[in-house]
Amino acid sequence: MRIDVAPRAAALAAYDLSRWRVVVMDAVRASTTVAHAIATGAEAVIPMATVEEARSCHARLVAEAKQTGRPAPLLAGERLGLPLPGFDLGNSPSEFTPERVKGRVIVLTTTNGAVAMAHAAKARETIVGAFANLPAVVRYLVRHGGDVLLVAAGREDAPVLDDTVCAGMYAAKLAEAVPGAELTDMAHVTRLLYQSWAGRIEEALRVSASGQALIRQGLGADLPACAAVGSCEAVPMLHGGEIRAAV
Repeated sequence: MRIDVAPRAAALAAYDLSRWRVVVMDAVRASTTVAHAIATGAEAVIPMATVEEARSCHARLVAEAKQTGRPAPLLAGERLGLPLPGFDLGNSPSEFTPERVKGRVIVLTTTNGAVAMAHAAKARETIVGAFANLPAVVRYLVRHGGDVLLVAAGREDAPVLDDTVCAGMYAAKLAEAVPGAELTDMAHVTRLLYQSWAGRIEEALRVSASGQALIRQGLGADLPACAAVGSCEAVPMLHGGEIRAAV
């Protein structure tokens, strides 16, 4: 297994994604939210890069649901951390409870994470990873093998501490589980960064630019959920534009 790290989503343009299993992580908060949504029974999450695309997709799915009698889809997302007017849900993991999302399709647009997922859609496999589902995703990757590209989504097209530490923890746990795994220099760098924050993940998120922005907006209560390693067992897989539980 070869393990590499892309420090921001835009770096994916340099890769032949068809040969990689890609794990996209926007730890604060989109990846955590997707993991919780799938773990609590959402049928699928459809990531959209823009608000306009999300509204259009949602309207089409609402019309289809009325014709078929299926549960109405939900519209979720944020811009710059804040909920969007007229949306059913924001981007807080705590909102995605079984009562709200079980059996529902969710159209999701976020400032960074959903865009990163769209960038990675052409990969051999695209998995949504966070601290919350890290053990489950690592087990999946070890079981299936192949080269792994860890994508730290970043913020405003720049690397950020929270996603980079998350990528480093994935690199560290994969290296422990796969004897002889080959780490690129960037994978080594992020692994060392993670090791400097090991046992202090929530603190790392709080001091990151992403965490500080949430705190300023009064949304700091989401950070413990974003830092809770292994809090859910979902392995969300993006295929055909939809994120569903891996089988």
